[in-house]
Amino acid sequence: MLKLFLLIYILAGPTLAGILMTVGLAMRLDNSTMLMMTAAGAIIALPVAWFVAKAILEKTGWGRGNA
Repeated sequence: MLKLFLLIYILAGPTLAGILMTVGLAMRLDNSTMLMMTAAGAIIALPVAWFVAKAILEKTGWGRGNA
């Protein structure tokens, strides 16, 4: 589970952080606010990656030992 979670976070973290940074740039926010938004995107990606990894494992049955 942890390996899959980390692999998904490697993709989801920068993606969500980049989306929120782009929103900050479009809104012409100051640097400190954009930095907070970028960090928030990286933090929001943690539960997203966890739930996606969990859903993948439940759908595929990978890691149960009966494959």
